[in-house]
Amino acid sequence: MRYLRITLLLLTAVAALASCSQMNRLLKSKDTEKIYQAGIDAYRHKKYRQAADYFEAAYNDLYSTDRADTLLFYTSKAYYMQGLYELAAEGFDQYRKNFSRRPFAEEAEYLLPMCYYHLSRPAERDQAETHKAITTFNEYLNRHPESIKAEDIRMMLEELQQKLYEKAFINASLYFKLQRYPASVAALRYSLKEMPETPYREQMMYLICQSWYNYAKNSVPARKLDRYMKMVDSYYNFRSEYPESAAALRSLNRMFRDAKAYVDQNQQAAVDIEKNRIDAESLKAEIRVQKEKLRTITDQLERDAAKRKLRADEALLKEQQRRIKAEAKQLKKNDTRLRKREKKGAVAEEAAEEEKIWVETEK
Repeated sequence: MRYLRITLLLLTAVAALASCSQMNRLLKSKDTEKIYQAGIDAYRHKKYRQAADYFEAAYNDLYSTDRADTLLFYTSKAYYMQGLYELAAEGFDQYRKNFSRRPFAEEAEYLLPMCYYHLSRPAERDQAETHKAITTFNEYLNRHPESIKAEDIRMMLEELQQKLYEKAFINASLYFKLQRYPASVAALRYSLKEMPETPYREQMMYLICQSWYNYAKNSVPARKLDRYMKMVDSYYNFRSEYPESAAALRSLNRMFRDAKAYVDQNQQAAVDIEKNRIDAESLKAEIRVQKEKLRTITDQLERDAAKRKLRADEALLKEQQRRIKAEAKQLKKNDTRLRKREKKGAVAEEAAEEEKIWVETEK
C-alpha cells in the first residue's frame, strides 16, 4: 500500500511537470490562437491560474480584436476565482467602462462590487473598500432592479452598512477612551448628524452626557458651570429619547443630580463673576486711556482732576478684582463640598448594590 501511494505521488509529479513543460512550450510558441484556446480550456477545467497565464500571454495580440471583451472578462474572472480580488476589480471596472453593451457586462457589473465586498476589512480598519462595495452594488441595482441577485445584494448592503456604523462608533468613542472629552463630544455629535439611524445612537448619546460630566468635573471652577449645564441639556435629550433605558439612566441620574446641584448652587455666582470680570476688563481699558491722556494735559487744574479720577478708578478696579477672587474662592469651596458629596453618594450606591446582590443571593 505504501509503495502504491509513492507511485501515485510520483505519477502526479511527473504529470504536473509534463503539463508545466507543455505550457511553457506553448507560451514560447507565440501561437496566439492556440494560447487563447488553451486558456479557455484551462478555465473550463477550473485551472484558473493556468488560464490567467494563457490569457495574459494572448492579450497583447488580441486586445484590438473583437475577442478583447471576452479575453478581459475571462482574465478578470480567473483572478476572481483565485481570490486575487484587487486584480479582478481592475479588470471588471475596465470591462464595464469599455464594453457596457457586450454579453458579459451585467456579470462584470455584479462581480466588481463582489470584489470590493471580499476586500472589505474588519470595522476596526480602513473602510475604503466597504464604501466602494456599497457604491457599486447600488449602481448595479439601479441598472438591473429585476436581477435575481437583488435580494442577496440587499443583504450584503445591510451587512456593509452595519460595518460602517460600527466603524463610526469606534472612531467617535476613541476620544472618550483617551479622555479627550471636548473632541469626544464633537466626534459623537458629528457621527450622529451623519448617521442618525445608527444602531449605536443610544450609546453615543450616553457618551456625550458622560463626556460633558467628566469634562466639567475635571475643569477649573470658572469653567465648570457652563460644562455642567451642557451635561444637564444632554441628559434631558437622552431621557426624552430613551425613557426606558433603565441601566443607562441609573448611571446618568447620579451624574445629573451632581450636575444639577452644582448648576443650582453656583449659577448666580458664576453669572456675577462673569459680569464683574467684563466690568473689570472694561475699566482696565478705560484706565489705560486715562493714563495716555494724562501725558498730554498741560493745564495744572485739569491735570489734578484727571489724576483724582484715575486714582478713584484704580481703587474701584482693585475692589472688583478682590470681589472676583472672593467669588471664585467661594465657587472653589462649593466645588470641594460637591466632590465630597459625590464621593459619599458613590460609596452609598456601591453599598446599596452590594446589599441588593446579597439579598438576591440569600433568596
